[in-house]
Amino acid sequence: MNAARLTLLGSQHDELVNYLEAHPEGNERAAIVLFRRLHISVDGLPDSDRYIAQDVIPFDEAWINSSSPTHFDFKLAPLREIFRRCEEEKLVFGFIHNHPEGPDEFSIKDDENEITLLRAISNRNGKDITFVAMLWANNVWKARVRAAAMPENTVPVRHTLVTTDPLKIYGYKESSEDHSETHKRGAAAFGQPFVDMLQSLRVGVVGTGGTGSPFATLGARAGISELVLIDDDDLALSNLNRVRGLKRGDVGDKKARKLKDFIDDIGVSVKVGVCESKIDSDPNALDALASCDVVVGCTDDFIGRDVMNIALYAYAQLYIDLGLGGRVMDDKTGQPGLRYHFGRISTILPESGECLFCQGVIHEKWIQTQLLKRENPNITKEELKERYLEDGGEEAPGVGPFTSATADFALATLFDLIKPYRRYPPVLRKDMIQVDFVNMEFRSRQTKSDNECPYCRHRKFLLMKETYRLKRPVLGKRDEYV
Repeated sequence: MNAARLTLLGSQHDELVNYLEAHPEGNERAAIVLFRRLHISVDGLPDSDRYIAQDVIPFDEAWINSSSPTHFDFKLAPLREIFRRCEEEKLVFGFIHNHPEGPDEFSIKDDENEITLLRAISNRNGKDITFVAMLWANNVWKARVRAAAMPENTVPVRHTLVTTDPLKIYGYKESSEDHSETHKRGAAAFGQPFVDMLQSLRVGVVGTGGTGSPFATLGARAGISELVLIDDDDLALSNLNRVRGLKRGDVGDKKARKLKDFIDDIGVSVKVGVCESKIDSDPNALDALASCDVVVGCTDDFIGRDVMNIALYAYAQLYIDLGLGGRVMDDKTGQPGLRYHFGRISTILPESGECLFCQGVIHEKWIQTQLLKRENPNITKEELKERYLEDGGEEAPGVGPFTSATADFALATLFDLIKPYRRYPPVLRKDMIQVDFVNMEFRSRQTKSDNECPYCRHRKFLLMKETYRLKRPVLGKRDEYV
């Protein structure tokens, strides 16, 4: 069984910690967390095993036989209704508790409780299930997974990620030796734990052109241990002015595959998976996206951005979206010149930051226009106007220094979410920053403040239950293992 990665929303983490630490006599407490398991295979990478917390259920007093600062004893019978829910909703049972005065590690009594619970659940739900145990001790989460087929065996998780700003990452593998020469400067700037946490994350990059290729290559050099590259485009001759790692002989080949080859040849400790299709139409591409802890959007495709804007809530991901905009006008000599030009970095978490619709990055009309153009590439502007549709976005000539600078700034944003170092002035929003390459300024657009937004205000897509992937029949139903 591959090491699992657990994900908690910030609100779930706070609810659990506040409950566990609030016993009036300082006794142990316990709660149940129901997880959604996404066990996904991506070409070129080890299988991904993500457990995303869906619901937090504190133990009712009627379920408890006895407790003290060093023990917790409970009844099984009241939990059977939750076992049933796990089976019907395909959820994984998680047993969460603390050790107010006990050891900082799982105890022998914890082993007994977990095996008792796992056997009770498997007697009802079958031998193919898994079980999560989490311990809150000394302000740190310890977590492990058991399988019903081998209940005595435990597998420590790769990490427990809490999607707050800054990110909280617990249980990551700590380096036993000094960092390699490649990562020594990162450790010197941000500390050894920073590099270890970065290496624990799986990062997806959607779009491998002018912003995606520099982000992926520099991210690999910085220490990201698993990259998922998603792009169905072939390399065009016009791309060579800004893509990293690709050359004229690669024109006509898939950009993502060639970028993987380049990163593999760098010789750093990163594994790269590739998906050469669209996330809005290929279930495998969306599954590859769902396997990631962090998603970086580097595409000018509004349809793809719409999918990522939903996925960040459904799959509890950190989402960083990159874009460029500006305007080109002729100067006095009749030659084109940049009137203004900027790179945009949007940073959205499941419970904070405005969504791409509220940031004005995507619009329903622009999405519908692109869908129509896929069906009819020759449609005219007049025909679009008759349907009340329009092209969107900004004029943004893809010039290498600007696309690369935007990508570099986005990677620095990820660094800041792992180990905060920035000092934001009041005029800047953390969820959307524009780098003005002409006036040499940083700025943010005004917030839209749409109180009716279903994404970032009402959060209707947060941890949504899927029959079809993202509730889109074209993407098919998700198997237990994909």
